[in-house]
Amino acid sequence: EITSNRPDWLSVLGIAREIAAITGAKLKTNKRNLLDYGSRRLNVGYSHGVENPFLKIEIEDKNDCPLYTAKIIRDVKVGPSPDWLKKRLELIGCRSVNNVVDVTNYVLFTYGQPLHAFDLDKLNGNEIIVRRAKASEKLLTIDGKVRLLDQNILVIAGQQSAVAIAGIIGGKYTEVTENTKNILLESAIFNPIIIRRGRQKLGIQTDSSYRFERGVDFET
Repeated sequence: EITSNRPDWLSVLGIAREIAAITGAKLKTNKRNLLDYGSRRLNVGYSHGVENPFLKIEIEDKNDCPLYTAKIIRDVKVGPSPDWLKKRLELIGCRSVNNVVDVTNYVLFTYGQPLHAFDLDKLNGNEIIVRRAKASEKLLTIDGKVRLLDQNILVIAGQQSAVAIAGIIGGKYTEVTENTKNILLESAIFNPIIIRRGRQKLGIQTDSSYRFERGVDFET
C-alpha cells in the first residue's frame, strides 16, 4: 500500500529514485531524451512568455489550481498504440485505448504526472476556464454517466459549459476518438483537498485522482 504521505512512490521514476537512495546506486533516467524526441516527432515548439493566439486560459482561483499548462498539437492520427506500449501498459493492469490516451497513461505511470487530452475541435470557444462547478451543473463523463456537480467540485470548462471534472475524469463530449484531428494536452496541479472531496462526493476513483489527492510534484 502507498501511504498518503508518499505520492512520489506512485511512479516508476519515484520508486527508482527511492531504490537509488537506499542502495546508493545511480539513478538512470531517459527524461531528457524522451522530451527531445517528442519535440522532433510531434514538431512541437516551446515558447515562453508568448500568449497562444488560439487559446486563452483562465484560472479563477490559484488556490484551487496553482498551475495549469496546455499544448495544442495539430494533425494527429489517432489509432492503435504500438505493441511495446500496449504491452507495458497491460503489464501494470492498464487497458489500451488508443495511442493518444495510452501515451498520457504511460507518462502518468512513468513520472507520476497525470495528463488529459481534449479533442480541441469540440471545445466550446477558444478559452479554457478552471473554475468551481455551478449549482446543479451536470456533465456526461467518459464512463457514460451523468454527474451532478456543485460549487465544491472543480471543473475544466469552455465558454459555455464544463468539459471535465478537474483531476478526476474527463467529459464524454471532448474525449479523444478515432475521428480526432487536433488535441489540447493538459498538464496541471490541483489542490489535493478539493480533488479528494470531489472524488468522494461523486464516488469515483481514477489513476489521476489517486495521485492528485496525494499531491503531484511541481518540478515534474
